[in-house]
Amino acid sequence: MTKPPVDVRKLLQATAVTMQATFQLSGASARPDHQGTPREAEIRTFLRNRLPRKFGVSHGHVIHADRTSREFDVIIYDALNCPTWAVDPTDDPRLLVPVEAVVGVIEVKSTLTRDMLKSACRKLGELDEFLEAAGTDSSSRPFRFVFAYSLDVTDTFNGWGSPEIYLTRYASEVACQPDAVFVLDSRFSLLTSVHSVTKAYALHWGVSRDEVWTSSNIEPQLEDERRDFYRDQYGYTLDYFAAPATSGLLLLAFFTFVLEAAERYVPLAISYTDRFYTWGGSGIVSLREDPLSD
Repeated sequence: MTKPPVDVRKLLQATAVTMQATFQLSGASARPDHQGTPREAEIRTFLRNRLPRKFGVSHGHVIHADRTSREFDVIIYDALNCPTWAVDPTDDPRLLVPVEAVVGVIEVKSTLTRDMLKSACRKLGELDEFLEAAGTDSSSRPFRFVFAYSLDVTDTFNGWGSPEIYLTRYASEVACQPDAVFVLDSRFSLLTSVHSVTKAYALHWGVSRDEVWTSSNIEPQLEDERRDFYRDQYGYTLDYFAAPATSGLLLLAFFTFVLEAAERYVPLAISYTDRFYTWGGSGIVSLREDPLSD
């Protein structure tokens, strides 16, 4: 068999090694911002270089009218239709992104612990408040992911033993359930849907989802087995399906699910002009007085 010009699996592994190197190098700094900032930027660069250009990738704040959210580590937004406003003059500026143009948000953590996961979910849950205020249709809700470089294997996740069980409705202390959690040195966990098991096995086997479904009819069988297993466990839950994956395979899963979630975004028929009108009224110039009276 002829050797291919590009070995995609080696490419994935090399990309993962580069990402891990950023994680290790930034760990040499004592200040938390010197550790976290390059790690977050690495994820933005990874997605920016690979997603279709119709999707912008930045960090910053979601806005509705003149209200702004806390800063999200990664915002994926509608780059073709959405005006943005840069907050600072850098090569990777924080942006103000109207909530209607948000495709998805990702919170990045260095080491995943119960406290870090809880903090990430608290911030992700804030997006719901903006969607509700904007009256956004729930069917077009942006995706919300968590990405971590490493899993703290000593953390008990409040006694539940794993992030995905800790995130369930039964165990939950969190403000919202992320759609997926990715840990570079461990696994990915998907909020349960009809195709969650199929997606995991497609990636592990290196085949399409249709091939998994049609060749072995594995989805119904595994879903039944998974339900039977969890019924016998403390903290019975059906909320997440976790699959082991590290390095290149984990990055492939991360990118694939980001792309899949982003492709579901449908631009809204709204006037972004009206969103910026609302920034006025703060005394920039008062039309109730003669601006030349002085």
